[in-house]
Amino acid sequence: MALRRRDTEFKHLGVSYLDFKRVQMDRVLTGFLMRLNHRGLTSRMVRRNNLSVAEFTSEFTDARHADSFQGFADHPDMARRWVETQLLDMVNRGKPTQAVAGLRPLHGLTYKFRDYYHSRPYGADAQLYEMLRHARGPYGTLALEEIRKFFFTGLDATSAVSAHKAPIDVETQAVLHLNSQVRADSPHNVKGWYSAAPLCIGQADLLADDVVRLLALKDLLPRITMVEYLKILFAFHLALGQLKTMKLLPRAVARSSTDPACGHDRCPAAADAADPLAGCPFRAGLFVDVAGVPGSPAAALAERSAEHWLRRIPGFVRAAYTVRKLDEFAEHLVGQGKEIRSARGYFTVSELLRFGTGNYTRLRDEFFSARLTSIADDIPVSEQPEEVRPLLDEAMGLDPFERYLELLMAYRGRYHHKYVVDTIDALLLKNRPGAAIAQPHQGRRRFILDSALLEVLVQVALLRVNPRGGSSPYTHHTVSLRLDEFLALLRNRYGLHVDRLPAGDGFGPAGLEEEAALRANTEAFTTRMREIGFYDDLSDAYLTQVITPRFTITEHGLVTAGERQTRT
Repeated sequence: MALRRRDTEFKHLGVSYLDFKRVQMDRVLTGFLMRLNHRGLTSRMVRRNNLSVAEFTSEFTDARHADSFQGFADHPDMARRWVETQLLDMVNRGKPTQAVAGLRPLHGLTYKFRDYYHSRPYGADAQLYEMLRHARGPYGTLALEEIRKFFFTGLDATSAVSAHKAPIDVETQAVLHLNSQVRADSPHNVKGWYSAAPLCIGQADLLADDVVRLLALKDLLPRITMVEYLKILFAFHLALGQLKTMKLLPRAVARSSTDPACGHDRCPAAADAADPLAGCPFRAGLFVDVAGVPGSPAAALAERSAEHWLRRIPGFVRAAYTVRKLDEFAEHLVGQGKEIRSARGYFTVSELLRFGTGNYTRLRDEFFSARLTSIADDIPVSEQPEEVRPLLDEAMGLDPFERYLELLMAYRGRYHHKYVVDTIDALLLKNRPGAAIAQPHQGRRRFILDSALLEVLVQVALLRVNPRGGSSPYTHHTVSLRLDEFLALLRNRYGLHVDRLPAGDGFGPAGLEEEAALRANTEAFTTRMREIGFYDDLSDAYLTQVITPRFTITEHGLVTAGERQTRT
């Protein structure tokens, strides 16, 4: 027999909204846009019917729409291929079992055309939205507003009605055409919706700041390129948020309270500072292999870095179980009238941790002793795994709550470990464009810095907020950075280490062999910067080795490449 569902329940929204499944960023972004349109809630529209490529294609090849999509009816096969490759998000693309998950998230309304069973974001959409919603200062609200302006283009500001006032790309025109064929949707109101700040509010601040910076380029880059940039940036920040949670939650559980440096009003992070995470005790340090060559000394260091972070998963799973079970204990006390729930209708993680202190020892022992007795009654000793049997013995010297947690870890620890690894792989885009982690066939995982991810981070790093009184229509202006300044920014802002080891995250002082690997990794980084077109050695002079933006935006407006050369 297996454990009851009440015992195996693991997820707590105060820890993470993630369901810990293998997510796809197209579907995460689709779900996020749905929440963005409904202020955090999901839509009442749920499609359970199978969508087909032929149905979508017929919308553009129909003679009735010839004026809007000229030439599509004359070339139906070409139209079908365009719809399938450019417009649709497919499950098992290219295989006999391929199916339509929905439209690619090129516009805010694409969520109306998703297949519910094939387009599941597994909580990552909610995690992303809540991070932006709770980001401190003006950037959280501003980021959501800027995302809305970008994705919901072509619509009237007060409704979902098309308003063609400016030229729009063909993909947006296609989505707006499809939108006119469906009924309006409404939000699905959820009673007692849990909406609390993420455990690492500093990561939410960085995400919001990066989004605002990146969207300053929305009029200078093709729409599809900007959407790909945003997907990579969202995935990267979701992954960093999860890694930091794996670091801070076990420590909070061990001390029965969150760290004094954590919290909405206490976090020392400052998104616009040179070292935005200065003073943060939970900075994430990842050594990344830039060359991407398995078997090299730098790759070995990146493997060691990845292994160190994956070793934190069992501690995180146990800590997450602790929070979830303390929540169930707290709700039990509320039901008995021994505790009062706050006006918001739920307990936050910091509030739940106090139920693990000595003030609740007797009540906690009674509650979890009953849980242990129930498990012993449900599962005969003969059916219990060998390693589980001693955990039910009081002679082990553990209190009932500790024995209960150890029992859950014995039964379910490996299960959750596997899915947490899958989620981290998916958010770090393993072996895909924009990846921060790679794993060759039957090889070990290692952190990397893929060119697509590097390009996004460079674009963000070269933008600064315009000072007050600037006359430019752009909210940001571009700057140039020396190579060493950008390397420092990657370390301080994102925890990505290229030219040095991340102290405290699996590494000590570098030895002679490690120093040689660091030099080779730095040279590979310079080569990669040349390849993506942001860096050019003008001379051997150190101060002239700078990273320059593709578009120069001054405080007074945009300067094209030709104008920049003339002025120089």
